[in-house]
Amino acid sequence: MRNSTFSHSFKVSTIMEAGSYAVLHDHFTEMRTRWFEKVMNSPKVVGASVGFIFPLIILSYCNESVNSILAFCWQCFIKPFTSETNNHNQQHNLEQFYKSQAKLYDRTRRILLQGREESLKLSLSHLDKREGNVWVDIGGGTGYNISHMSILTDLSKTFKKIYIVDLSPSLCEVARERCKKNGWNNVEVICGDACDFEIPEEAAQLITFSYSLSMIPSYYAAVDHALDLLDGKSGIISCIDFGVTNNAMLVGRINTLGGMINRHIPWLYRTFWRLWFEFDKVFLDPGRREYLEYRFGTIKSLNCYNNKLGKIPYYIWLGCNKDHEKHLQVRFTELAPTSPYLAPVNSSLTDNKSIPQALVAALDNSRKGLPYPSLFYQKQHWRVYYDELNPEYNQFKSSYIYAFTWEDPIEDVKILNIQSDDTILAITSAGDNILHYASLAKPPKRIHGVDLNPCQGHLVELKLAAIKALEYDQMWSMFGLGKIENFREILLNKLAPHLSSNAFQYWYENGDKAFNPNGQGLYDTGFTKWALRLARWIFTITNITDEVSMLCAATSLKEQRRVWDEKVKPVLFNKLIGKLLVGNPMFLWSALGVPKNQAKMMGTSTLQYLIDTLDPIIDKYLISNDNYFYYLTLKGQYSHDSCPAYLKDKNFSILSQEDSGSSLDRIRLHTDTLKNVCERLSEKMVSIAIIMDHLDWFDPRSTAVDDEVQALFKVLDAKGRVMLRSASKNPWYIKSFEKHGFKCKPVSVRYPGKCIDRVNMYASTWICQKITTHIKPTRRVSTLELESS
Repeated sequence: MRNSTFSHSFKVSTIMEAGSYAVLHDHFTEMRTRWFEKVMNSPKVVGASVGFIFPLIILSYCNESVNSILAFCWQCFIKPFTSETNNHNQQHNLEQFYKSQAKLYDRTRRILLQGREESLKLSLSHLDKREGNVWVDIGGGTGYNISHMSILTDLSKTFKKIYIVDLSPSLCEVARERCKKNGWNNVEVICGDACDFEIPEEAAQLITFSYSLSMIPSYYAAVDHALDLLDGKSGIISCIDFGVTNNAMLVGRINTLGGMINRHIPWLYRTFWRLWFEFDKVFLDPGRREYLEYRFGTIKSLNCYNNKLGKIPYYIWLGCNKDHEKHLQVRFTELAPTSPYLAPVNSSLTDNKSIPQALVAALDNSRKGLPYPSLFYQKQHWRVYYDELNPEYNQFKSSYIYAFTWEDPIEDVKILNIQSDDTILAITSAGDNILHYASLAKPPKRIHGVDLNPCQGHLVELKLAAIKALEYDQMWSMFGLGKIENFREILLNKLAPHLSSNAFQYWYENGDKAFNPNGQGLYDTGFTKWALRLARWIFTITNITDEVSMLCAATSLKEQRRVWDEKVKPVLFNKLIGKLLVGNPMFLWSALGVPKNQAKMMGTSTLQYLIDTLDPIIDKYLISNDNYFYYLTLKGQYSHDSCPAYLKDKNFSILSQEDSGSSLDRIRLHTDTLKNVCERLSEKMVSIAIIMDHLDWFDPRSTAVDDEVQALFKVLDAKGRVMLRSASKNPWYIKSFEKHGFKCKPVSVRYPGKCIDRVNMYASTWICQKITTHIKPTRRVSTLELESS
């Protein structure tokens, strides 16, 4: 009944919106027509118009730009209301609209038709092969797309044949002249209907719609025809066009869309721009894009605004055959080990948490006839499917907390003795640690990164994509210095094929600012930016910036201690700073990512805790070449001598290898709670769980820790271990581990004047060893019944 009520209310709201839109459209059309007739019949207005327009006509003969603008205004704002354009023949209407402006078309559309170059770059970067492709540009008009593509690639090598399809004879003639002028012998212009044109080749590897789908009356037939022409194994279809969308229309298919950033268009923009463009027979109704997203699987999706002309909404979309075997086979093969068909005897058949979310979503979409989730169609399989509408994500406000990781992975490896047959479950954070494990000479066979914050996953995806796609110098600029020129170009041309659509949307929206060469860089983003900003502020107002540089350049522990004691320490450990900033709970959370529950576990005053953290490091690790954590904090960037393992040249070479056994291919990124991930992985799948200081965040009065410890016990193998760090020497939750089958011992405890690792921020490090005393359940075929799709 609830679903029925929702469905009814949704239909009513949709009908009301559509009805009000129709009334508005008819009203404004009538007003504009009456105004035009009134103006034309008024002698005063005609006289004034002649006095104004005549000089413009004279000027247009002398100035090409003015001529182009006048022609554009006439065609778009006045001519649509003449009877000759109101014909039921589409080709006749197009020709009436374009005939007098065909040769001026490209000059008058540069500002209006934004994003065409970006769409072509995205399409080119996703082509499966870079030679011998067939490209069909539907609604290609004057051949502008071909011209720009020729800048991006060698047309004769990348494409064995290119077809420009358009229904306007005038635009086709301009395209033919362009092809002849440029000597494009492999380009053919077809003056025909997008719904039924033919090509001799069996299939096309690239099909593009560039501001043309919104002008095709029978768009269903055009999209269906494109599907018939597209290579089902490796074909890519892209579309860039104006369009408006209401979130209410997306219910039930969110996971197929490839992200929701800027997808919802406010009512005023939706209504105004639909009305405005329909005067020129350009239709922005959402059904056109929705049909594309229904007939194809979404690879990438962007929702943009043309801010140069009043915030006109447009989108860039990239898709493939929704039954694409190459993409789907790998996804479903990977789901097989955790399939509900192989469930423990004592598992509950009604416990959906034992079924992977990806499988549930795929079966649900299949029953509805929808494409699989967008993540299923990605080239890389690092990111595990997650529900984008999970309300728990809202707390992060579309931002990551950690731009860098505050854990020492070198000590992790020493304590745990990580081997090649290990499967590691670790907190994702900024990904520096899981990349360190992947950089080992004998990396673990699988690394599962877990983080509830989707943006932490987006950050790690970007690092993985950069390792796969970029040269070392570019990689270093992005994550060593935190800055790079032309980030968006690099994103479109190189990184995009290796990112999920959600991560791609995020970095298209935020990347230019984060990596701006004239800004503070990547490490001035996220919540941890406040720690770096505070450091810069203190160093500046106390005039010790040069001394900090001396500290970071010290070549001996003795020199480092001298500079620290004489110049830096007195400033950092000032009582005023300790009271106003370091001791402030709001600062601890915003700058250092320390929540209130963890702050309570520190025991001593926050300032004393900070002294016990920093002072011992000076005598043990050189910041200049053996402590990249504090080098970054003090300098705002890394150096080649002091940086995470994945940024070392030799490790980059190992990680970026293209072979099937690449270390990066062993990484999987989960966007969920640690408990939920443990419950969805197969029992006894994990040998090591590294959960950082994660449990410090929990409320001691809650039962959540018990639930998580039990989930960890279930997912660990017979010799499984949990490694954790805590702000307390004796964390309260250790008793929970012991109660649920673990033997726990501290492997390092921090005492005043002592240093336990390069971060030294935690008071203790613990190993919790699983004790196996229960009988191993046999496995059988589950009686779980799944509806056939």
